[in-house]
Amino acid sequence: MKNPSCDACDGLRAAPSPAGDYAVATGAGLAAFFLFMLTLGPTITGEDSGEFVTAAVSLGIPHPPGYPLYCLLGHGFSWLPIGEAAWRVSLMSAVFAAGAVSLLAWTLLHLTHSRVAAFFGALVFAGSREFWAQAVVADVYTLNLFLMAACFLLLLQWSETRRRRTLFLFALVFGLGLTLHNTFLLLAPPCVFYVLVQDHRAIADGEGAWTRPAATYLACVLIAACTLAVYLYLPLRSVANPPLDWGNPETFATVYRHVRRMQYDFMFTQYPRSVGRFLGQLAVYGHAWWREFAPGVALFGAAGLCLLFRRRRAYGALLVSSALLVIAGFSFWQNFERTREWLWVMRVFGIPAYYVTAVGIGVGLAVPARRGRYGRRAAIAAGIMMATGSVYMHYERNDKSGFYWTRDYGANILVSLEKDAIYVSESDHGSFSVLYLQTVFGMRPDVENLRTYGYLESNLFDEMPESLRDKIGPFPPRRFDPEIIAWLVDHTSRPVYLSKSMRLPTEQPVRIVPAGLTFRVLRPGESPPVYNYWNLYQWHTLSPDDTRGDYTADTILCEIALAKAEGLLMTAGEEQSRHDEVLALIEEGLTVYGRDPVMLNNAGLLCARYRLYPEAFLYFEEALKQLPHLSAPANNLEAVRKKINAVE
Repeated sequence: MKNPSCDACDGLRAAPSPAGDYAVATGAGLAAFFLFMLTLGPTITGEDSGEFVTAAVSLGIPHPPGYPLYCLLGHGFSWLPIGEAAWRVSLMSAVFAAGAVSLLAWTLLHLTHSRVAAFFGALVFAGSREFWAQAVVADVYTLNLFLMAACFLLLLQWSETRRRRTLFLFALVFGLGLTLHNTFLLLAPPCVFYVLVQDHRAIADGEGAWTRPAATYLACVLIAACTLAVYLYLPLRSVANPPLDWGNPETFATVYRHVRRMQYDFMFTQYPRSVGRFLGQLAVYGHAWWREFAPGVALFGAAGLCLLFRRRRAYGALLVSSALLVIAGFSFWQNFERTREWLWVMRVFGIPAYYVTAVGIGVGLAVPARRGRYGRRAAIAAGIMMATGSVYMHYERNDKSGFYWTRDYGANILVSLEKDAIYVSESDHGSFSVLYLQTVFGMRPDVENLRTYGYLESNLFDEMPESLRDKIGPFPPRRFDPEIIAWLVDHTSRPVYLSKSMRLPTEQPVRIVPAGLTFRVLRPGESPPVYNYWNLYQWHTLSPDDTRGDYTADTILCEIALAKAEGLLMTAGEEQSRHDEVLALIEEGLTVYGRDPVMLNNAGLLCARYRLYPEAFLYFEEALKQLPHLSAPANNLEAVRKKINAVE
């Protein structure tokens, strides 16, 4: 069979020395690892970091689908004798990110036979915006990409060698990927199609195929299926009642519910759908793709992919279709809004596309590298410029070496609560930071974190009437929060703290009073704590310059401003001068977070709650100008309009 490499894809051919190729791949991985270690987060960061670290350290069960492979590997890293537990688990992200960079270099060596192209193509990817961001925090996405890159490399090697064992190894790695993340469900069609196409071509070229292809394919399916035994981790650990036991998956039905992510089924129908909306979501990834590398580098990668398509059409189709399926699949399922929070959540699903683009960058670099000494020098210079340009552009944003925002937030919450308090968070950085500090460091075990699992859950609910339990369901939506909290207030004597004030339909008159970052629910006869919460808190920094555009850090600063504003509104009465101070605080929060429609709606709700109707009207109106289809600000605007008309 003709060697699938070609003149256009060869680049500068490496000497036939395996040691040299190993050195290139290892060197690229080590250089990336050095970069990641310089910027690695010392403790928990935002989003799911606190949850994943807790799950890894305690061998617990995080949110659906449970991520058993991540928990098992993370637990091994948590035993390292250096650093904080969160740093050790984040180190795992850096290790697998560096591994993915090495695998990319190996892939480019196979495609181009150019060590220059392989080395610098891999380094450019190491400095890319979102991949690097995931390499320095505790999350699943670098391990996910490592397994994905391994699958792509193994398929490439198999297409060149036709060895069954390579295909069997691919099936094993693919199966492990299924135990890590749902991304691999979307990768199955292009991978299967690639194998079938390559077999068909082998027959057409007269090379023949396996004598028993059905048996080979069946063996691959069985190997992949056997790896799913990793999911036995869920019921085995759930029976042990670890500190984090999301979904309590101890039976076949509850395991299926957890792996199937049934808790999140509401996402599929919560927003309207249209072709235009879906295309707009895809355009978000197009914009992200453009800024992922240094300016213009993404286009260079696209040109390289076009070259790859000319000479390795099947493999190019495998890479590109896999990347596009991941983006389209998660966009379709999540049906996200173009708000800052949603864009922060969805950004990670573009990483496979950036990896594929980096393959194109390497193929493109191979073109000048094949044109003698001066071409090789030009390729090296271009590679250095692209790699250093990406690192320079994204270093400040991705440097988490001094990131303590989330840990400080959770510690300040725990320090300020009364004994035996019940804490109701509205955010991941609130609930997961408390979870981490309680589980790993043993802080404030008397405090009950009511939203550990994304919904309100407590052993106290065992005494709740069946009628209310049936009404709220196994995963109570947030619209039932007031009823649930009101029941707790009426049926316990424990102090209740909320991160968001709300009206509670209690059986007794209660007051909500400011308590720093939280709000204390006061029953009749209870007195608010007398100390100054804001003076009690300790932060590594509260400078807006130190957030570096991080979503969680900006959210925390915005929360502080809005909590202070609501505290003033609760005590200011009709005093106009204090209202001016309140509006200044709201604007301060919006300046840090950005004038995002969701946060503008929150600002409007805050103003409306305390009868600042004209100001609320303006905030709702501004939110609708950005996203006219949002129902919440539209409904709120109409309600405020009626209030203003009634006053007039």
